[in-house]
Amino acid sequence: MTNPVEHWQLQEVNSERPAPQEDDHQAVENWETDPEAWKEPDAVPSAMSSLLDRFRDLYEEKSLLDGLKTPLNQASPEFFDLVKAYWAQLARDGSPELPLTADQDEYRRMSVGDKAVTAHRMNEAMRHVFDWMLSHGKEPIPGWTQWQKTGVPPEMEHLIEN
Repeated sequence: MTNPVEHWQLQEVNSERPAPQEDDHQAVENWETDPEAWKEPDAVPSAMSSLLDRFRDLYEEKSLLDGLKTPLNQASPEFFDLVKAYWAQLARDGSPELPLTADQDEYRRMSVGDKAVTAHRMNEAMRHVFDWMLSHGKEPIPGWTQWQKTGVPPEMEHLIEN
């Protein structure tokens, strides 16, 4: 029979041990397949980069989102963090809704058709995040109660894939 103090100490030591790698693997697998991971842009299993960090690593200081004009540049920081996380999740998942680039320089070098597709997909990503934030009682862009289409000039509309 074990001494109660030793038993308690053993329980304490065991509870301080890191989770087995199998648990970490399962947490990573769950996160990698979670279609709602973007809603918590900084949440991530241990030893991985968050969706927000992934976006920042790729496009720091040069993303299309950094160059948005009024009124979009007045959106809340949370809105932009969620859009970036959503964008990174689309990339992580290999989604066909992923804009072709988030890089300003790459965008400038694109054909007119690719620019239209990118602008349309970027608009859809921002609308998705905007609608989700509104449905949770948040104000993504001051004064907006519904998404206002942005980014795709009317003369480029016919170039967007349906």
